[in-house]
Amino acid sequence: MKFRKLAGPAGRAGWGLADQGLSSLSNLAVGVFVARSGTVADFGVYALAFGGYTIALNVSRAVATEPLAVRYTGDRDPDWQRAVRASTATAVLVGLLSMLVALAIAAVPAVPSKGVLIAFAVTMPGLLLQDAWRWAFFVVGEGGRAFLNDLIWLLAMGVFFAALYLADAATAFSLTLAWGLGAVVAAIAGRFQTRLAPRRQLIKEWVKTHWDLTPKYVGEMLAVSGTIQVYMLGITAAAGIAATAGIRGAQVLLGPVNVLNQGIRVVAVPEAARALRHSYRRLLLVGLAISLGVGAGALAWGAVFLLLPEDVGEWLLGEGVWAQASAVMVPVILLQAFGASNAGAFAIIRALAAATRGLRVRLVSSVILIVAGIGGAFLGGAKGAAWGLATASFCTLLLWWHEAHRAIAVHKAAASRP
Repeated sequence: MKFRKLAGPAGRAGWGLADQGLSSLSNLAVGVFVARSGTVADFGVYALAFGGYTIALNVSRAVATEPLAVRYTGDRDPDWQRAVRASTATAVLVGLLSMLVALAIAAVPAVPSKGVLIAFAVTMPGLLLQDAWRWAFFVVGEGGRAFLNDLIWLLAMGVFFAALYLADAATAFSLTLAWGLGAVVAAIAGRFQTRLAPRRQLIKEWVKTHWDLTPKYVGEMLAVSGTIQVYMLGITAAAGIAATAGIRGAQVLLGPVNVLNQGIRVVAVPEAARALRHSYRRLLLVGLAISLGVGAGALAWGAVFLLLPEDVGEWLLGEGVWAQASAVMVPVILLQAFGASNAGAFAIIRALAAATRGLRVRLVSSVILIVAGIGGAFLGGAKGAAWGLATASFCTLLLWWHEAHRAIAVHKAAASRP
């Protein structure tokens, strides 16, 4: 199956959105089915476990695929091939280490819903390798191949889900495992799509070559994922597991916002790198266009969900989770929209290789989000937490753009020196 390589930013962004649509659809599906298969408490535990997977995914991107996007955007040449072999092997290593950590946590007697955590753990190497293949395709403008790979994941997952329901064996554990196994199938397919295989012998060279970027990228990504886990755990402690389930439930329904956000982000860094080769003005315009487009789309989709009939919401999430989610829908929409709108500034900072500046933004943002989210939960329960997070997200958006403008100014001044 062949896909034409679409030219220009619009074509590449189109493939990014289409691909992320499939990826997010798989995440939306497993979230909805897990929500419908158990209690509100079960779904709250699943939300925390999914957050752990997000941490592993972001670490993998920081170490393996972000350097690929920053330094190997271009064509399928020998350098790209070697870089892909190294970056995918690095992603698998991160997956194996994450698997060991997750299994160790599951071994703790007091940990609830161990099955869900184990399902995430055993499929983690495949999940991270599949994501690495996607980035490899987008770096050389082959979004159609990434789309096909995510389609394979979705179809495989659909087959597994159908088998579980036919066998009356659908549980939070089995559904999560089926979702992960679908990614494993797609990861295997990626090896044949690229005609390349991960090469573990290149891992050390890869890490050493990009050591000027990866520690800061890891710190930045851990700040993002760790912040989400900390404030979700804090909200759970302050307002109960139902509050966590409500916020996560609203985020599941707003999945298309993540489609738009992640779909743009996966092409944003390569696109910003291309713009920088032309001029700083084009770089800034590309960044603004990305942020305005993603932010407007997020708000538009959120407005649709404000009109969602009660019956539809209950059918999607179950009566218990929907009751919690509907109560925090407005602030969660704003949280998602403001968070998505930093995509352009993020791409600018990445393209300029201003890793220290990006890390600084993440660390400051983490403090703001944790304090506002947990503080809001203590003061006003689930609604207070959601409004606190929305306010913090707006503040971090302003911070991102301030740093992006500073990064351009510093880079321009350095380039003008004799």
